[in-house]
Amino acid sequence: MIIPITVHVPERRVEDFYIRFGEFLADVPDPDAPTQLPSGIVPSWVVTDQAQTIAATLWKEISGPGQSVLRYMARAIEGESRHFLPDEIADGIGHPKGKAGVAGLLGGVGKAIRRAGLPVYTTPRGNSWHYVWDWDGERYSMTPEVAKLLRREAQPGGSAA
Repeated sequence: MIIPITVHVPERRVEDFYIRFGEFLADVPDPDAPTQLPSGIVPSWVVTDQAQTIAATLWKEISGPGQSVLRYMARAIEGESRHFLPDEIADGIGHPKGKAGVAGLLGGVGKAIRRAGLPVYTTPRGNSWHYVWDWDGERYSMTPEVAKLLRREAQPGGSAA
């Protein structure tokens, strides 16, 4: 049985309400769990009104070399998620230490993600992850939704441009 419920929501919070309500209906136990979209796993903060502000806060925390990895990935993504081999990224940014160097740079980005206060989600395996990028053990990936936010921050002047 379905019971209709009317809820009054402040206009500025309507989008966030629908995201959370969708997660609730999908029986996602954690309200901060990632939203599953056809393009891949997208953290819920990415589809809120504050997304660009959050991305700007993150971008300022990331070192120049870390930004180069995310910039490379974000520029290569358009309509759907894309996978990158570590050596491909290393070649693309000209990192002399190859895939080990890329892993080290992304480890630093992970620390920046924590400093910026981005939410961490529970993965299907029960681990914690931020979903700015994903790692399947062989390849890195990024969704177009995250890539779009990062591309805007990578421009001279960032989101203010």
